[in-house]
Amino acid sequence: MIVKENRIKTRSGAGALSRHVLHGAKNEAIRVLAGSDWLMRDAMREARREGLTYGLRHIAFNPDEAMSDDQLSGFARRLCEELHADPEHLTLVVHQKDGSTHGHLILPEWQGNHVLESRFTWMRLEKVARLEEIRLDHALVPGRHDKAIAKALRKEGHHQAAEQVAALIPVPDSAKPRAAYTSQARRITERQGLDLPAMKKLVSALWSQSDGLKSFRAALAEHGLTMREGDRKDTRPGAHIIETSDGTLIGSFTRLTKVRMAEFRKLLAEEHSPEHEKPKPDIRNTRVPVRMIAENDQTGILSARASPPARKRDPKRISLPRRNQAIDALRLRQMEDVDRPAIMQHAPSEPLYPLILSADEARIRRRIRRAILDQQAILDRRAPEADWAPLKREEMLAKWRKALTPYQKQLRSSFARYHRAKKEWKQADASRWQRMTGRAGKLEKICQQLLLKFLEVLRFVVQALLHVVGLRSTPPEPVRSVLTEQDRPVLEDFRKQHDEEFTAMAAPEKIEVWLSYRFDSLVQARQDRIWKWNKAHQPEKERARQEIARLRSKLAAPDGLMHTMAVVPPQPVMGPSP
Repeated sequence: MIVKENRIKTRSGAGALSRHVLHGAKNEAIRVLAGSDWLMRDAMREARREGLTYGLRHIAFNPDEAMSDDQLSGFARRLCEELHADPEHLTLVVHQKDGSTHGHLILPEWQGNHVLESRFTWMRLEKVARLEEIRLDHALVPGRHDKAIAKALRKEGHHQAAEQVAALIPVPDSAKPRAAYTSQARRITERQGLDLPAMKKLVSALWSQSDGLKSFRAALAEHGLTMREGDRKDTRPGAHIIETSDGTLIGSFTRLTKVRMAEFRKLLAEEHSPEHEKPKPDIRNTRVPVRMIAENDQTGILSARASPPARKRDPKRISLPRRNQAIDALRLRQMEDVDRPAIMQHAPSEPLYPLILSADEARIRRRIRRAILDQQAILDRRAPEADWAPLKREEMLAKWRKALTPYQKQLRSSFARYHRAKKEWKQADASRWQRMTGRAGKLEKICQQLLLKFLEVLRFVVQALLHVVGLRSTPPEPVRSVLTEQDRPVLEDFRKQHDEEFTAMAAPEKIEVWLSYRFDSLVQARQDRIWKWNKAHQPEKERARQEIARLRSKLAAPDGLMHTMAVVPPQPVMGPSP
């Protein structure tokens, strides 16, 4: 579910928002579940009287899967609870477009005695959306603030939900999800007669079908689009935008295609490099001088111009930093050898001629190495839980104890009231005079009512225990103030079903044993998930391992050239021997 927030300024009024929400012409159906146009305009008038900059808060939410009107209304109420807004003054409208529905929630900025909260609202709204997706068993949508959301969920006690959201956090090197365009940009293009989502899909499809910037520019031209450097060259050097032939802005290249700016700058550098502009060189012009020694060269005539062997140096005299630099340089040359034509010399038993790799063959070898790196990335992939920080027993148990302390006090207080009332009833029932006057009967009714309240508090405390340790995804339902005899069977069944948890909460010495067992179960469950993940991805890793072996065999030299193959550096062209 995607949730977006927009604050409407007081000077702008509620007219434009009202026309868009209540009279959108492109919607198949509009259902007003709460509020009205008058309520939005009245909120603007109150904000103007209070001298506020913003008068309305517009929150649009679009679920990936279908939701009923009741589910959308419940989600809107949870958004109000997160922002501490009064649900009596909200406006909720559901739009149906292309067979799917999305909602618009409008809240007044002035809440009667305070201004609507605006601190970290984007993160908080995404947190409510993730919880709603988990509650409705929808697919989780990754966002930009998943790390902060997971931390907040753990702090609130939603440990299971926090683990599911933490699995969405991208690796450090990958880019965070971001919107391709803003709602304001979409409204502007709609007024100009353009469908911005369709144009975004078109640009993404053209980029995926192109093999470079040149072919991508040609594909854009076929659809009446152009790409040029942006106007903000000083603040964002290298940024390019895509626009129509008449100059209507579609969006940034990196936002529309999801290409990182660093990679795009490399593509631009390759496009403007001289090597990219020149035609492919002929292989006959890429030959370099080769020094060869024949097997029957006993006089050393052919090797007379060979350079003398380098003087050996004592490795002890080479300092450690210089030795590390030499190793790094050697590795770099080995990696660069695939990018230049390589010259290999056959064994003496074979005909004496140089074997030259063309530029095309060198490119093929580069692609093979890149494919090997891609397969290696599959081998290096690990389960999401494997990268999580290990759970600390004492720290986790201390956190659970601190969270459960007020619930234990509430349970003991409720039991003490019931026990005191029961004792008074037994004493009155033992007295014949109090039975005759009816006092024993009244005390019995009070005792039974306190027993129901004790069972209700017990239900609340046990649900809180399950929620704190992560066995319950939602917080406990509040304690009901009005109870009848019809609620007794359900509460008694709950008491029997969770007798172990009730015993643990009632006895301080038993709660430690129960929490330790729960912690061990949590650690074991994480290990089981890691083991299942590794087992499920084992075939994929085995295929990657076989593919790496196959690709490396393509890079290996022929068997007859393995022992005497050497890469000879280019030498200056010399004249014929005298």
